[in-house]
Amino acid sequence: MENWKAPSPERLIAMDPGEVPSYLGSGKEGLTAGEAEARLRSAGRNEIASGRPPSLLSRALHLIADPFSLLLLLAGTLSVIGGIVQLGAVIFIIVALNAALSVLQEWRVERVMQTLREWLPQASTVLRDGELTKVPASDLVPGDVVQVEEGDRIPADARLIESYGLWTNNVPLTGESAPQSRTSAAVGRRKATLTASPNLLFMGTSVARGRGVAVVHSTGMRTRFGEIASLTSEVRPAPSPMQAEIARAARYDFVIALAVGTTFFFLGSLLFRLDIYDSLLLMIGVIVACVPEGLQLTISTALAISLLELGRHNVLVKGLASVQTLGSVTVICTDKTGTITRGEMTVTEIWAGGTIIDVSGTGYSPEGDLTVDGRAVEGGELKVLTLLLERALLCSTARVYRERGRWSVVGDPTEGALLVAAMKLGLDPEAVREEHPLTAMLPFDAVRRSMTTFHRADGGGLACVKGAPDSVLPACRAVLTPEGVVDLDEARRKEAEAAAERLAARGLRMIAVAYRPMDAPIEEAQEVNGLVLAGLAGMYDPPRPEVLDGVRTSRTAGVRTIIVTGDYGPTALVIAREVGLAEGGEPRVIEGGDLDAMDDDELRTALEGPNLIFARATPYHKRRIVRTLKAMGEVVAVTGDGANDAPSLKEADIGVAMGASGTDVAREASDMVLLDDSYSSIVTAVRLGRGIYDNIRKFLTYVFSHNWAELIPYVLFGLLAIPLPLLAVQILAIDLIIDVPPSLALSREPPEPKVMERPPRSASSRLFDLDFLARSVILGAVIATGAMLACFHVWMEGGWSLGESLPSDSLVYMRGTTMVFAGIVVAQMANLLGSRTLDAPIHTADWQSNPWIYAGLAWMVGTLMLIIYLPPLQPIFGTAPLRPEDWGILSLIAVAVLFTDAGIKKVARYRTRRADQIVG
Repeated sequence: MENWKAPSPERLIAMDPGEVPSYLGSGKEGLTAGEAEARLRSAGRNEIASGRPPSLLSRALHLIADPFSLLLLLAGTLSVIGGIVQLGAVIFIIVALNAALSVLQEWRVERVMQTLREWLPQASTVLRDGELTKVPASDLVPGDVVQVEEGDRIPADARLIESYGLWTNNVPLTGESAPQSRTSAAVGRRKATLTASPNLLFMGTSVARGRGVAVVHSTGMRTRFGEIASLTSEVRPAPSPMQAEIARAARYDFVIALAVGTTFFFLGSLLFRLDIYDSLLLMIGVIVACVPEGLQLTISTALAISLLELGRHNVLVKGLASVQTLGSVTVICTDKTGTITRGEMTVTEIWAGGTIIDVSGTGYSPEGDLTVDGRAVEGGELKVLTLLLERALLCSTARVYRERGRWSVVGDPTEGALLVAAMKLGLDPEAVREEHPLTAMLPFDAVRRSMTTFHRADGGGLACVKGAPDSVLPACRAVLTPEGVVDLDEARRKEAEAAAERLAARGLRMIAVAYRPMDAPIEEAQEVNGLVLAGLAGMYDPPRPEVLDGVRTSRTAGVRTIIVTGDYGPTALVIAREVGLAEGGEPRVIEGGDLDAMDDDELRTALEGPNLIFARATPYHKRRIVRTLKAMGEVVAVTGDGANDAPSLKEADIGVAMGASGTDVAREASDMVLLDDSYSSIVTAVRLGRGIYDNIRKFLTYVFSHNWAELIPYVLFGLLAIPLPLLAVQILAIDLIIDVPPSLALSREPPEPKVMERPPRSASSRLFDLDFLARSVILGAVIATGAMLACFHVWMEGGWSLGESLPSDSLVYMRGTTMVFAGIVVAQMANLLGSRTLDAPIHTADWQSNPWIYAGLAWMVGTLMLIIYLPPLQPIFGTAPLRPEDWGILSLIAVAVLFTDAGIKKVARYRTRRADQIVG
């Protein structure tokens, strides 16, 4: 990097556009591949170094300050003060290990997020070896000639050499909220800051509208954005709602554990006549039992696994909060083109000079024929068709290319389809463009719904326009026919409109092409009227085959689908029928003009209808629709691909950007990115989101069940003055050693078969609700009861009776505590199997869908056997070997847990049926 000498921006802004490429060591054809590679080695990659991450010590201290860890530290300190040094040392070691493992897991989560980000690299359109191509933005070098358009993120600092109605959003750099106009003209030296210079583009800003061509002068950390980034310090991201809820539960747990532990300490001392040692032991045990030590580690690991699982299904979720929201989605507002359809436009029919011309071939391959009733186009028809396609390709900036045997398009897919049609006729796009050099441009605008380019032609000028028929036709005064240009009278206008509607009714996307000769070349873009209509092109974009099943699945799941498209209503209606959106009744089509005429109450009434299509909708319409739906209490997911969609994506509960066709701005504004652009991936994300949330509830119930089971023996110890039935070190062994892998196994459960037959979860629902509390308490009470009865059986068998004490080093005492310890673990094995389903009977679970469950069971059995039977571990955990008949008693606890779990689920299913009947 040190070999590259950055050019002077002050000199760049004062240069004429034509001088810039040579000053930066480039040219009209851009850099060659070899030059780019050499400069990449010299200047370094075009990347911004990440902000300084928190240090390992900082991370560890942050985790130790967690309420759960503070409770354990308090318990350890009390142990040391009370003379139970060995227990205190074990607790301190556990806290340190937990912090170390959590730091490791945080690092792994960061690596997962980095991996996911790498699945969606930013690409730039650049001129290399005289050809427009896409390269990773990180491979840009000084001297590269880049092309930018509406919605693009500026990939590096650059000097404009061509500008067509270009405006940029400089908020990330300057804080200016209003878009700023950009020009390619030279600017005199002045005292204003470089960031205010109108002919410079800066990394991190974005194109608000228009198009431009610029030459890169600085990359990576040498850009203005890089200079700012170098000043950043460590920043910890805000917690997701799920993380915040768990942190809130941890704070409540801290207060409750401290209050209950302190209360039992004084009750033990004053009421139960326990000595200070036993009272302190009671307090420590209560505190340790109240702490789900492995919870934070388990949840962070489970969420990292879940994010990767979503990524494998072409869904990139950018934040943990979105995982929680996915399961609550009630409405999906989706675009049509590229999301419900394949996004591969093919011109199939052309209306020119009053004749319908058929175009064969599919995709972007320029192989196909143009025919009229099966014969070749000729004579006056050919002249009109040629002129129409020439004007269409002039009014575009896309390029079609072949790579590895596959034809693709760089630029807008609609323009690509028109280029391919022109190539099928034998036209050479580059030759036509060289013959008519571009002088100015009015880029496509979502409100105007058309694009205008200006060219030199035949000693004068030429304006070419393409866009939606209802936007272009009003500006036309004449029409091109085989006999020449004739007035566009009312009859011919109606004929053109009827042709557009007829083709749109067959599901074709319609584009009108028009032009106007000018007396002189136009250097400043302007609106043009008095156009000559060259004709209409009808494009077919077939539905994705998987969308039909996705629509049906979402409908069954209680999720409505609303199409919001800028396309013709008849075209959208045909596609809606093909993908099953008309199965619940014929969709109502609301045009953009009709939407403008509606007040909020009328729109709300319309949105309550079953099947809706909003056609000719602008991004402003989309944002209004999203706002109204949210005001109605809906949880909305909305798709978007353009820069103008960013407000809607931000407004929605889940903003969904397109990974393949979306703009950089849309992707940045979204919560979720579809790597394959498919509607079905949204439905898949909802299904997986519901499954992820269910799994978190499953392992929370599983974890807290044993916490209640661990607490009850200490309560009995204080109330009944019995020997301590469960050691604190045994609690820690269960919570941090034995139960973490099974909890993670539950997080790998696939979504239950009927997860998409349930209505969406309320957005206000909580992980820690009354149902969760009741279920975990009941299961914990059953486990504790069984374990304590087993303990009493062993003690009484050894001669103990209620009210007596037992030496802590006696075999009878240790066998009793081992029965409680092993009883909780064995019961948790049954609880693990029962937790695989939320409400469904356990026998309905697919026993082959999650092999991690069996790995978790094997881990539990293996570690339990080692702790009980391995001599070096027995004194550490206070265990003694159990007899075969003891295991027979413990197995009854597992059976009791399974029956209790089945009863709880049966009650839950009954309550659900009753609720459905009441609603029905």
